[in-house]
Amino acid sequence: MRTLRTLHHVALLLVAACASESPPAAHPGYDGGTGAVDGARPVDAGVASVDDASAPTRDGATPPTPGCEPACAVGAVCREGRCEEGLTGVAGIDEVLLGDPMRFDNEVLISQDPDLSWRPSRIYKWRDFAQAVATMHDRGIGEMRLYLGDGDASDARRTQQALVNLAAFLAQAMKETIRYDACDENNWDATSQYAISNACGQLGQDYAGYDCEMACPRDPTMAATAVTHATWYGAPGPLFCAPDATLVAAGLMRDGRTGRWDYGHDCWPYPATEAGFSASDGPAWSRPDCEVYAGQRAGRYVWDGSGGSVEGCCWWGRGVIQTTGRCNFGTLNHFLGRSHLDPARFPRPEGALYPDLDFCADPESICASTAHPELKWIAGLFYWMSSVETYDREGWRYLDALRAFVDGGLRDDGFIDAVSGIVNRGCHNPPCATGPVDGLEDRRETFDLVLRTMGLR
Repeated sequence: MRTLRTLHHVALLLVAACASESPPAAHPGYDGGTGAVDGARPVDAGVASVDDASAPTRDGATPPTPGCEPACAVGAVCREGRCEEGLTGVAGIDEVLLGDPMRFDNEVLISQDPDLSWRPSRIYKWRDFAQAVATMHDRGIGEMRLYLGDGDASDARRTQQALVNLAAFLAQAMKETIRYDACDENNWDATSQYAISNACGQLGQDYAGYDCEMACPRDPTMAATAVTHATWYGAPGPLFCAPDATLVAAGLMRDGRTGRWDYGHDCWPYPATEAGFSASDGPAWSRPDCEVYAGQRAGRYVWDGSGGSVEGCCWWGRGVIQTTGRCNFGTLNHFLGRSHLDPARFPRPEGALYPDLDFCADPESICASTAHPELKWIAGLFYWMSSVETYDREGWRYLDALRAFVDGGLRDDGFIDAVSGIVNRGCHNPPCATGPVDGLEDRRETFDLVLRTMGLR
């Protein structure tokens, strides 16, 4: 086994989360909170290493883990291309994770429509979550594995420990993205008039500037369009990035400036709402007015020079707990993907989970991959394992607090409040420098809902 010496310093800090959407008061929409840390720059990831420099590199990568076709039946997970029954061997854990997924899909993983009604998420599914849990518990990253209870605990106690850990994760994920049915970050910063250049960073942030030794290289030739977006009346279209030369050639950009999204433009007779309508699979900027996304009733891109360039601005948040910025995508790419780093300086963990994927060349694969629908969960679990499960500050240790919560009968809110502080504000005892936790009550309620659905309350 290779040992990850400093992986616990890796901070895939959620910034500018999709939940940060703030639609105009005149239009129906979400009363969402923010996953951003008040515009603060994410903490740079520490340089993690492994003991064995002979671990597979980009030129000699481990073959990708094949999926299972057809999909595995209830009670089984996909391992190395084969469907196998069971996950942990502990009946209480496996029955929750691998049992009938419908209750979790219909009661836990639910999203809010613009009319404030609730429905099952179209993006986040329990089976994909269970597969991601199995993958991160079985294979993990180097010697780091997703915590599913203490191996020396009784089955009953271990079941509670494992499920509490997953419930705490889901409580955060629901608030950050699932309730908005978002994988990509939404264009939510109204202070910039919903600038097209919000793809580069919202509330004054600069996602490409989030640098570290493992950061993805800057690439002005990159182009990408988000696959998810907000859906309230007039909501901005998906974020996108493109080279300046491409937009200049299209006659859209001048003097290095782009524009904004005009949410007040009416789209009557609403062509995007007609039965069978499907938006073009071309880049968002090339789509006809009022046909930028399915269901659009208002809004359009206005190229009036009010927004900046989007060249090299492909690093917006993605996944269930938003991975954002060049540093975080680079760290993800090194430990989970093909890696873009010199193996002499940055040896890779043995058996990278997705050696066929390059998250630096295609960060959108987290949300767009149909071959790996669990990726949107995997990215969030990587953050959870490296930054929450390892949290140890000022005498407060996450795993010790989790064990105490279980042993105390799962009664008080102190545990989930501290976890919410870590995820949303970077400390277990907010308000810290970045302020109070956003949506604390929502996180408590979801935690309670998940525990009850799991049969723990």
